[in-house]
Amino acid sequence: MEKVSKNFMWMSAANITNSLLSAVLFMYLARALKVEAFGYLSYASAFAFYLLNFVDLGLSTYGVREIARNKGRLTEIVSDIVSFKLIVACALYALTIIIALALWQQPALVRLLIAGSCLLVFTAALATEWAFQGVEKMHMVFISFTTSAVLQLGFIYVFVKGPGDVLKVPILYFLATVPIIAIFLRRLHFRLNVRHLDRARMRLHLSSSLIIWLISVCVQTYNNLDIIILGFFRSAHEVGYFSVSRRIVGGITALTVFLANAALPRLTYTFHDDVGQFRGVTKKFLRLSLILIAAALIPLVFFSRYLISITVGAQYLPARIPLNIMLGGVMMVLLNMPFSTGLIATGHEKAVLKQAAASALLSIVSNFILIPKYGMIGASVSFLFVEIFALTWIIWVYQRTIGLRFTAS
Repeated sequence: MEKVSKNFMWMSAANITNSLLSAVLFMYLARALKVEAFGYLSYASAFAFYLLNFVDLGLSTYGVREIARNKGRLTEIVSDIVSFKLIVACALYALTIIIALALWQQPALVRLLIAGSCLLVFTAALATEWAFQGVEKMHMVFISFTTSAVLQLGFIYVFVKGPGDVLKVPILYFLATVPIIAIFLRRLHFRLNVRHLDRARMRLHLSSSLIIWLISVCVQTYNNLDIIILGFFRSAHEVGYFSVSRRIVGGITALTVFLANAALPRLTYTFHDDVGQFRGVTKKFLRLSLILIAAALIPLVFFSRYLISITVGAQYLPARIPLNIMLGGVMMVLLNMPFSTGLIATGHEKAVLKQAAASALLSIVSNFILIPKYGMIGASVSFLFVEIFALTWIIWVYQRTIGLRFTAS
């Protein structure tokens, strides 16, 4: 359990540091760009982040699991996965340029922001933090996240001073990731295999990763599509308000995602060899989720007005109501992650996929019903409803497949 605790510590430190620096950056951009330009940037960013799932194809999570099983194949797995993801990123970015710049009937500023924001597909393809998670060197994840966040904050502070600089933001985001990507690829002895990629081996990788990828697509659908739908029916101002709520919610749930990444290799390793330790890790994960709910979420409901005023300014106070509604959904997310991570670690990806697909479908339907009439309030109610549904489903599946028994440790 000492190794697991150390993993949790480094992943928590990585997430907390990154979240704090990102929060400062978020506050600066919200104030510097003003509501309208910030709304346009948020809309473009939501589009880009949705696209990132089509670069990863579940290969990062799959890579963590495979490296945890066979650390001697580290360079081979990294070279295969990164090379393949780079090919996919090039194809997706070319398609995005054609759609965003030539075909999509949106204002020129929005199309250019989407083209710039989608440079993140190359960051996603070349990122290798997942490889260090597989060998349980979580301190490297801390170094990566901290370095990139510091560079992003520095670049934005120097070069972005007002709404007229909004087009610089996605370019600066991308440039800030380049140094750590280059250092990590060299450290992992990465070999580019674009022309000589082993197709049979990639088919084997993809046969296992695509289920994980479909889970990510579904989760991304009901975590980010609401901003895109809101952008179709409501003003850039309302998108800007809702983006503040979404960013706060995302910062909290990201901690649980990082904790899940810290636990995944250990859960994978111990399930067959030490079921007692497997259940102990799950219990610790669940306990941390409950602590976060009690220590952070419940107080945040009462102080959300002050948080918004202090961080991004009183002009964003309309974000308070959707934020308070969505915090109820975040509680469901925090309780969900220990069980869904355990199911993935033990090879029950298909069960998680069914839950994620049903939740995504429910989110799409409820958002299209609620957003046109109720705007960002409807989006936040939809989020809460879907997360209650997802938690109920995943606990039922976990009970049937693994059981809810935990060790006393």
